Amino acid sequence: MRRARPVGRIDELDARILSLFLAGLTDQAAAGQLGISHRTVQRRLTDLMAKAGVDTRIQLGWQAARRGWA
Repeated sequence: MRRARPVGRIDELDARILSLFLAGLTDQAAAGQLGISHRTVQRRLTDLMAKAGVDTRIQLGWQAARRGWA
């Protein structure tokens, strides 16, 4: 039986995207590093912002640190 992820956790790909974002890589550079599309990086960052309840990427970085995502 698979255990449910605790609320407030993010999956491995989101964590990798977030770490590259926090390291200062552009969306395009992060996509290249991960072998995914630029649009996928943008979409997943937007989804993370919604999950964190923030409006800007700067706020996302702060919330990521606060929530232990980074």
